[in-house]
Amino acid sequence: MDQVVVITGAATGLGRATALKLATQGYKLVLVDFNEKDGLQTTEDSKSKGAEAIFVKADVSNEEDVKNYVNKAVESFGKIDYFINNAGIMIPFRLIHEYEINEYDRIMNINVKGAFLGIKYVIPVMLENGGGTIVNTVSSNSFKPTAYNGIYSATKHALAGMTKSIGQDYQTKNIFAVGVAPNTMKTNISASAAVTFTDEVGAAIHASTGPNIPATAEEVAEAVTFAMTNGKLLTGSIVNCAGGQIYN
Repeated sequence: MDQVVVITGAATGLGRATALKLATQGYKLVLVDFNEKDGLQTTEDSKSKGAEAIFVKADVSNEEDVKNYVNKAVESFGKIDYFINNAGIMIPFRLIHEYEINEYDRIMNINVKGAFLGIKYVIPVMLENGGGTIVNTVSSNSFKPTAYNGIYSATKHALAGMTKSIGQDYQTKNIFAVGVAPNTMKTNISASAAVTFTDEVGAAIHASTGPNIPATAEEVAEAVTFAMTNGKLLTGSIVNCAGGQIYN
């Protein structure tokens, strides 16, 4: 296969699971993460499954780092067919007025600015090569906030909005965008949020969140690859993977 996939946040969790799944299908992979140790491990594991793969260390909120991973993809493989815009973080559970400015800046820089920068520099490559598909990892929080998680939810609403805008504005240019929205995933992304978890927070989350089935990263990776390969059909939409929490 001669199709190239760039995946941010590829070191662990959903990014890693998606990389390993695509590796078995013959895609050429550009794996991007700030976590070099685990990123290199994912790269080696992808190669062991038969993929051509490179790792690029990057802070997705840094414009020069984003330009570099896009340039490395083109230098190595000549094009970008698919962009899995997956890197993201959570911050501790708090009421909105309790967040510090540095917490707000950090999550906005990674979840929103980082996603935007990837889109900004990947799309010109796709335009030059006749099109492509972008898959943005949003969240069930792009439909409805989890209690005590308002700033994270705001970032995912923003990314859902970008997804819909790309679907609207680029379909005549053969570029498509799909959002994938999981809820509870058995990964470590929520570890940083849980440092402020209390009985009060837990009770509020339970009371305001519908029953849902937790998913493994591998299960959500199935939805990511479905979205990736069906971009023309799904463009501008958000694929609800919330395990029954959201009916939309």
